[in-house]
Amino acid sequence: MIFKNFEIVIGIENHVELKTKSKMFGYGPVVYGAEPNTKVSEVDMGYPGALPSVNKKGVKLAILAANALNMEIDALLRFDRKNYYYPDLVKGYQITQQFHPIGRNGELTITLSDNTKKNITIERMHIEEDTAKQIHKNDTTFIDYNRSGVGLIEIVTNPIISSAEEAIAYVEKLREILLYLGVSDVKMNEGSLRCDVNISVRPFGCNKLGTKVEIKNLNSLSNVKKAIDFEVERQTKLYMAGKNVDMETRRFDETLQETVSMRKKSNSVDYKYFREPNIMPIRLDDNWIEYIISNSPETADIKRYRYQKEYGLKFDETNSILQNMSIMSFFEQTISLTTNYTKVANLIITDIQAYLNKNNFETISDTYLLPENLAELINLVDDGLISSKHIKTILPIILESDSVTPKKIIENLKIKLISDPNEIKKMIMIVINENLDLLTQYDNRPERVLKTIMGILMKNTQGNINPDITQKILVEQINEILEKQK
Repeated sequence: MIFKNFEIVIGIENHVELKTKSKMFGYGPVVYGAEPNTKVSEVDMGYPGALPSVNKKGVKLAILAANALNMEIDALLRFDRKNYYYPDLVKGYQITQQFHPIGRNGELTITLSDNTKKNITIERMHIEEDTAKQIHKNDTTFIDYNRSGVGLIEIVTNPIISSAEEAIAYVEKLREILLYLGVSDVKMNEGSLRCDVNISVRPFGCNKLGTKVEIKNLNSLSNVKKAIDFEVERQTKLYMAGKNVDMETRRFDETLQETVSMRKKSNSVDYKYFREPNIMPIRLDDNWIEYIISNSPETADIKRYRYQKEYGLKFDETNSILQNMSIMSFFEQTISLTTNYTKVANLIITDIQAYLNKNNFETISDTYLLPENLAELINLVDDGLISSKHIKTILPIILESDSVTPKKIIENLKIKLISDPNEIKKMIMIVINENLDLLTQYDNRPERVLKTIMGILMKNTQGNINPDITQKILVEQINEILEKQK
């Protein structure tokens, strides 16, 4: 395979939409999917005399992200103008942080499929505003300014990533960190996490970087992998044929399943950056920064450790719970009401997730199931009032019915376990008296005798008898009878 002769060099730029109610430098609301051009303000539209102001929440979220990525945080907040003309940039410039990014020199540790770890160093992270959205239909381009001015952080790695697997692992880990911090909802399909990948290849042993090609706006992890794999093969084949790789910007065409050229780059674009004159430098209070960091939400890694150490969950169970924020939240609400943590996790991962998949539901909130009802159901099993098999009957009803509780369902279906020792003892004696020949086999095959009698009891009660109490009383009664026969 020709790739073995070449080293892959990848750097990633992620644009992350900040989870704020209003835009970064204006008061226009941030709403995904709203009617085009209905969520804008004078600042977003670049009206003369409309002055920007800095969104405090956006700065707070940027600080949380910078701290989680082990970055040096610049307490002097300064903004610049990036000047260029494009239809989606109504002002003719973008407010950004070219010269003084809020975060520098960070790192993020990824874990690969063979359990090896690698530190991905991060060059910088800066705050900026988003552009409008272009919608292309036939020969016409429509522009929706609802997205114009939405707060972003751009996170730029060093060219240290060397495979598609590492790139995927990095984006996945970055997404998890930002999601659990509440920095962004990081939905790639909605554009709140966008990925630009810079790729070059060079012969092994060569210190000089190859010609960089940028792949813009990859909107899924699957496309990140496909784009990298295709582009590495394309560039490698060009070098092997003695041809040059052009410096250019490309995009991934999902229909063709390959990257296609958007525009050539002869050299770096001169954006004529200068300091934003309408936003004076802001000195962030050190105590405020420290307060934000010390009150940072619990990260997924901390939860992962706690779930395994405190709750006794397995690694795979933990990851299944943490894959979805709504499921994680439901899990934590439920375990505050029951101590059977593993049973909660097991039901969420198996029965409940299967129900969600079957009905194409994204979250448990799409059902009628409440944390208190699931906890009650599990506690009823633990208290011996119903058996585990009854969960299969009760859970689907709770998922689909409003204003019902496990106890009401148990009463309606008459499936409460028989747990009264005196009643169980009477039932056992009836079965023993009808099967006295079984007792002659007890000394040699006790397990078979117990299993046979338990099976008869389960059949007689349609499974509605407490197995633990029954087993204990059964052993006592058999031993008592055999002792009297001696």
